[in-house]
Amino acid sequence: MESQSNLDIDNMENILHSIMQESNAYLIIKNGIFDFELSNIPNGVNVFQECSGKDSFADILANEFEFVTKYNQNNSLLIECDSSLSLVEPLYILFIDKNPAAQQKSYSNFYLIREGAQVTIIEKQIADLKTTKKQELNIFSNWFLENNATLTYYSHESNNKRPDCSINNNIMIRQMGNSSASFFWFYWEDGITNNDIEVSLDGEFAACNLYSASLLLNSTVVNHNIRMNHNSANCESSQVYKGVFNDNSSSNFNSLIYVNKRAQKTSSIQQNNNIILSDYASVKSNPQLEIFADDVKCAHGSTIGQIDPKALFYLQSRGIGKELGKAMLLRGFLSDVIDEVVDLKLKD
Repeated sequence: MESQSNLDIDNMENILHSIMQESNAYLIIKNGIFDFELSNIPNGVNVFQECSGKDSFADILANEFEFVTKYNQNNSLLIECDSSLSLVEPLYILFIDKNPAAQQKSYSNFYLIREGAQVTIIEKQIADLKTTKKQELNIFSNWFLENNATLTYYSHESNNKRPDCSINNNIMIRQMGNSSASFFWFYWEDGITNNDIEVSLDGEFAACNLYSASLLLNSTVVNHNIRMNHNSANCESSQVYKGVFNDNSSSNFNSLIYVNKRAQKTSSIQQNNNIILSDYASVKSNPQLEIFADDVKCAHGSTIGQIDPKALFYLQSRGIGKELGKAMLLRGFLSDVIDEVVDLKLKD
C-alpha cells in the first residue's frame, strides 16, 4: 500500500483508491469537518459532527464522558460503533489538514465503542506539503469502551511534517467491565509531538495495552506523559514503548501506574527501552508506581543504551555487513511492538 502520507492531498481520488485497496470502510475528515460525501460509512458506525451554531451532541455523551463539557468545542466529532458492527476489514479514519488558514487549530474527537462491539481502527494524519506556515495542532481524543467491547487501534502521523510543526495529543480512555483495548502509535521524521494520555479502567476485568515505536531523526521530539488508573479489581494493563534516536532527536517518557485500594488482583507492566545512535540525541525515562492495594502484580523498567557492540561484532564475524547488522539488531529491538501488530498488511 502506498503511504497516504506521501500522496498529494489535492488528489483525493488517489487517496481513496489507495484506501480502498485495504478496506471498504473509511471516514474522511478535512480540516476538522467530516466529509459525508467522500466517506464510506459501514453499517454499525454512526458519525455526528458538531460545528459552530449547531445543536450540541453533549447529551449523547453525558453518561460516557464526564468531561465532555470541558473539551466540547467547535469542530467536535463523535464516531459511534454500535453492537451490530461486524467488520472483517479495519475501519480507516483519515484526518487531512490542507493549508489551514489558522496557524493554531484544535479538534475534539469522541469515540464511543458500544457494548459487545469489536472493531479495528487505522487512523492516519495527512499533512499539506505545500504549506509554509508554522503550525500547532491540538487534538483531544476521548475514548469510551462499554462492557465487553474490543478495540484495536493503530495511528501514525504524517512522515513529512515541517520541523516547526507541533502536535499536542490529549488522549483520555475509559473502559468498562471485560472490555479490551490495544493502542499502537508510531512516530518518525520531523516536528514536535507531545502526548498526554490518561487511561481509567473502571470496570472489572478490563484490559488495556499501550504500544509505541519511535524512529527519530534530525531534531524530532516525541514526549509521552502517561497515567494508567486501575480503579477496579482484576484489571490488566501493559505499556511497551520502544525508541531509536539519531541526530539531535529527543524524548521524555513519564508514566505513572496508579492502583486504587479497591483494585485488588491488578496486573500491570511498564516497559520503556531506548537506543541512542548519536552523541547528540537524548532520552529521559521516568516510570513510576503508586500502589494502594496489597494483592497486585506490577513491574516497571527502562533502559537507555547503544547497539550492543558484541552482538554487532558477532554478526560481522559471520559475514554480515556492519550496516545490515545494525538494521537486523534494530529490527529485533523493535519486535516487542511490531510482533503485536495483528493487521498483516500494516505489519509489512
